[in-house]
Amino acid sequence: MRRSLIIGLVGVFLIGTVAGPELAAQDRMQQRDRAQRLDSMQRDSLEVRVRARMGQMLKTQLGLSDEQVRQLQAINQQFEGRRRALFAQERDFRMELRRELQRGDSTRQQQVSVLLDRMMQLQRQRLDMVEAEQKELATFLTPVQRARLFGMEEQLRQRMGEMRDRAGPPDGPRRPPPRRP
Repeated sequence: MRRSLIIGLVGVFLIGTVAGPELAAQDRMQQRDRAQRLDSMQRDSLEVRVRARMGQMLKTQLGLSDEQVRQLQAINQQFEGRRRALFAQERDFRMELRRELQRGDSTRQQQVSVLLDRMMQLQRQRLDMVEAEQKELATFLTPVQRARLFGMEEQLRQRMGEMRDRAGPPDGPRRPPPRRP
């Protein structure tokens, strides 16, 4: 009996020392997965709340009906994927262009020219997308409502850009907010 108890304890010890790190790693992975799911749920919840708040604000400031708000949200979703993809491409090309210019190598003129040409193409695509979106909006918004919406979107983009600028690079120091006159 004593021998079987010792063998059992040795077995538990061996399992603990061999499987312990693996179980700890699995536990850490599960905790990380739970945290990521929670972050994702919080982001989704925040996005739903922000969209609802934006819908109310647009309804009030533009004098929209419930149906117009619904149509506006549908148009927004329709163009959102394309808008994000274009902005991401523009950002990538801007960063590549910046790297090329920082190299200061005058033998790389062709690469800089290609990047500039591609930037212009992307800006044209963005303008074409804005024009297509405006045509869609014109089917249920008045010109005054569209103009106000355009102005509100521009202000929002400006504020987000300022927030991004203040935050600085992901691994760098934060910048102070710009001074307003």
